[in-house]
Amino acid sequence: MAFALAAAALLSSGLAFCPTLEDTALDQACDAEDSSLVQLQKQRHRLTHALAVKGDRSSPLKLADFQQTGECYDRKANNNWAVVDAHLHPRPFGGKPVAFSDLMGRLRRAGILFTTLYGIGQRLPVDSSCSYYLDCPGTDVMPSLKNDFFNAQSVLDSAADLADPSGPRITLSMSFIDLHDPAGNLEKMQLLQNEFPGMFKWVGEINLVKQALWPNHQGLPVELDTVPTWKPFMDEFLKQDIPLALHCDLGNDENGTQFLPLMDKVLDTYPNNKIIWVHMAGISKQLKPHLAAKGVSLLQKLKVPVTIEDHVAMIGKRLEKHPKLMIDLSWDILYDELYASPAERELYVNLINKYPDRFLSGSDHVASEEKTENTYRQEIKKTSAIFLNLSDVAFRNIALGQNYFNLTGLNFTAPKVCSAAPEVLLEQENLRAPHPDKGAEVKLPTSFPSSRQKKQVMVATDDFAQRVEVLPAIADFRKGSRSCFDRTVTDNWAVVDAHLHARPFGGPPVPFSEMMDRQRRAGVLFTTLYGIGQRLPVDSNCTYYLDCPGTPVKPSLKNDFFNAQSVLDNQQPGITPLITLSMSFFDLDHPETILPNMKLLQTEFPGMFRWAGEINLVKQALWKNLAGQPVPIESIPKWKQFMAELRRQDIPMAIHSDLGDEVDGTKFLPLMDKVLSTYPKNKIIWVHMAGISKQLDPKLSLLQRPVFIQQHVKLIHDRLNQYPNLYIDLSWDVLYDSIYHDSEEEKPYIELINKHPTRFLSGSDHVAAAAKTESSYRNELAKVNAIYKELSDEAFINIALGGNYFKLAHLDEYVPPPICRVQFRGSKHFLFFVTTSLAVAGIILVFLLRICL
Repeated sequence: MAFALAAAALLSSGLAFCPTLEDTALDQACDAEDSSLVQLQKQRHRLTHALAVKGDRSSPLKLADFQQTGECYDRKANNNWAVVDAHLHPRPFGGKPVAFSDLMGRLRRAGILFTTLYGIGQRLPVDSSCSYYLDCPGTDVMPSLKNDFFNAQSVLDSAADLADPSGPRITLSMSFIDLHDPAGNLEKMQLLQNEFPGMFKWVGEINLVKQALWPNHQGLPVELDTVPTWKPFMDEFLKQDIPLALHCDLGNDENGTQFLPLMDKVLDTYPNNKIIWVHMAGISKQLKPHLAAKGVSLLQKLKVPVTIEDHVAMIGKRLEKHPKLMIDLSWDILYDELYASPAERELYVNLINKYPDRFLSGSDHVASEEKTENTYRQEIKKTSAIFLNLSDVAFRNIALGQNYFNLTGLNFTAPKVCSAAPEVLLEQENLRAPHPDKGAEVKLPTSFPSSRQKKQVMVATDDFAQRVEVLPAIADFRKGSRSCFDRTVTDNWAVVDAHLHARPFGGPPVPFSEMMDRQRRAGVLFTTLYGIGQRLPVDSNCTYYLDCPGTPVKPSLKNDFFNAQSVLDNQQPGITPLITLSMSFFDLDHPETILPNMKLLQTEFPGMFRWAGEINLVKQALWKNLAGQPVPIESIPKWKQFMAELRRQDIPMAIHSDLGDEVDGTKFLPLMDKVLSTYPKNKIIWVHMAGISKQLDPKLSLLQRPVFIQQHVKLIHDRLNQYPNLYIDLSWDVLYDSIYHDSEEEKPYIELINKHPTRFLSGSDHVAAAAKTESSYRNELAKVNAIYKELSDEAFINIALGGNYFKLAHLDEYVPPPICRVQFRGSKHFLFFVTTSLAVAGIILVFLLRICL
């Protein structure tokens, strides 16, 4: 009893809690707290732990508790926090987010079992240094699909982690809706749902009016007479039974209900739609309601245009009139404005208890990188503060999630509230015991060489000797550098990987930062990141299409969005590799879709995409996955619009076009010839040494293959002469298996490349699936780089050292260094070399003279 009284006293004092549960961590985390508070929390933690060990009802809830009958929640033995965060933004308005896996761990440790992930529908510019719009008044924020794409792909990539019985179970929300441009919403919704079928079951947070955004030229009130024009997308929400969460400020301290007619118009126009009015029905920093004061003059003095009584009555009236209306209790400002005062809180408690099936719990947390786990805990603590005072029915429906399950159709049932309580009362501040955070990633520190610092790297590959070399630095490639590249002390690997797929066809990728580290450690200074234009279905457990014959692959924007956002999240000035982004979504069977999607992508990520590819003209390997069939030759002239735009922006297009098969070695050559002859001014890259595939393995003519190496070399040579804007990429380790491993077969290709040193590009064609190790990447690099040591210096400079690539990628500040001609020039070693050579020559001359005489 003494402990309970002390806890109650602590609660009433308003002291902040210390959000750490382990005793040793408490000592470290609470250094700044009052010693009595620390001691009290330690006692509380030990007591909670003891009760949990005994199987008491204070144990943390798990998803299983919501899937079986007979369980109950003891409010006196727990902290009365919500298990549902129905309003969480996992990415900020700009800048870097908390890593997705870390955020899920934070939710677990806070006892959150269910969450709705909102995007941020209005994003700061990609070149802004801000993460929060209020820190950058005057900087435009714009409607965006970025977060919705990234959130959905993050959920797919984290499928194994999210299968944890500790939760959280995620509902995805579409947040891109622009109510000022209602005509485009349905089309974008269909795009998003086609990319991620069945994954988006919610819409919001959508701004009807948000005064806080006005300095950033957004959030202005939607015109009242445009609300009926929402009908196409509102009908679709109704058809799919998708709730719509609206941010609609109620008013401000000058006019407390200024925007209420706007919300009423929406509710009256769409009475059958499920609509959620967020932040306790329009509370904002511009409106702070108070209890009614005695005397009009005092009200006027306080400038309180809306009293709490008015606000509560207004909410109640609309809940009565609109049975589909829900109110969300997210945002810690509610605590600061309403819950902190018992008298003010009581009116809202009474309202919620009267309508227990019409409210939702949520935090409105925005998970930017600089926010700590403690920040999230504090916000959860504040937004859950009101639940302690709710009736058991309201608590079960809101904090334990029954309203949420009913709204979303989730097959869970909230446990009932226990009728009997244990003897010991634990105060509201008590935190749940943490759920284990499985799969935590430990990152080792990475050192980055300065412009003059060199390092040795030894990496064993599967089929090649250990690599020992001096790695070049990015400064060696900047204009004005006096460096040279010594081919005698390196293995002649390329510094450019102009063909890398940062994500696989399906399943999770190598983490982006890790893939960049792998390139860096391999000496790659410049890279083009390709998406995979054809993705396996979101519910497929395959990462590679050949492992799943019969499973269709379809054109997709997913990887392009994810790659671009990953670049923004990870970019650091001066850190290699320097990235060129490629658009890979092109569907040549439906050329009319390319230009609109290209515009969408470049609007979302202005100035970031300077390449297009790898685009399939014909790819036999995909045929078993119902894709990759030859594009009809008569449709190629229909590419005119998007090819003109690529030409206008000077964007090269990398095309995968198989040359043929073992029956007809040049079966598909007319397709590529049609592209080249129709669009001779476009820069076109023919990947994989101009059409080499697993279905075609050229050999020397002596072996009677359908395409001889000499014939293949000649057709490349002829087209390079005929089409000055044609380039050939040397990516894919199959080139080694097919032609590089034999010196005689390799020789014609070396001669071809040396004849056309300005027309080839280096690349790996590595697909960075999570299951692939760094050794896999190194082995692929070793194979594709095998030919470079045989090239002339001119070809090596332009291909391996990037001369051709810099021109195509518009990297104008970089040039390849020259090849070092004489070692030790200008040094005492050079003088010693000259002196010794002259001495030896003199001795030989004297010896010859003696013989002659």
